[in-house]
Amino acid sequence: MRTRAIAHLLTTELFGRSLIIADLTRRRDLAGIGLSDSDNYARRLSDKFNYTNTFFHQEPRLDIAAAPEDLDRRFDFIIASDVFEHVAPPVSRAFVNARRLLKPHGVLIFSVPYSLEPETREHFPDLHDYRLIEVNGSWRLENRTADGRTQVFTDLVFHGGPGSTLEMRLFSRNALLREFVNAGFAGVRIADESQAAYGIVWPEPWSIPMVAYASLAR
Repeated sequence: MRTRAIAHLLTTELFGRSLIIADLTRRRDLAGIGLSDSDNYARRLSDKFNYTNTFFHQEPRLDIAAAPEDLDRRFDFIIASDVFEHVAPPVSRAFVNARRLLKPHGVLIFSVPYSLEPETREHFPDLHDYRLIEVNGSWRLENRTADGRTQVFTDLVFHGGPGSTLEMRLFSRNALLREFVNAGFAGVRIADESQAAYGIVWPEPWSIPMVAYASLAR
């Protein structure tokens, strides 16, 4: 359902209505970038737009927390689907860079797991110099803090594969909205409207995709 929602939100924001990606007219003038996007829609997007799907661990690489300046104001859209929960702290860097990479009218299609708790729960708030180690089939994180303390964490949560997609935090909805404002986005909406015709019906009020706007004048 999340994959369907991403495609629905992207086409609605770009063209004013929900469209099937495979049926779109090619628009090479529209530039987009994905952050480890699902291949379900990434291949189709690369055919229709000036779009590149990037990765943290392989080419074409992009670390959204350390995006190069030559990408500033390059993109009409960015897709970040369940990525920001894996960014090492401080995660605010990723939000700032996403805003920086967008053109003035650009849009960020965004999803992460989030709760309705008052604040985000950072699993490793003092993360500094760390490594993941596998011991007898189990993973642990060893961290040396900036002030020299040693920390060891077990019972780690991975998404989609151990050792590569460690969950760094569980966002709260309110904290997410503040992150967008602090990063300079002009507006953000929680896309909780049901679209039963497209197989998009959210059973719970959390972890719903969001759309963040570089400017409200589009």
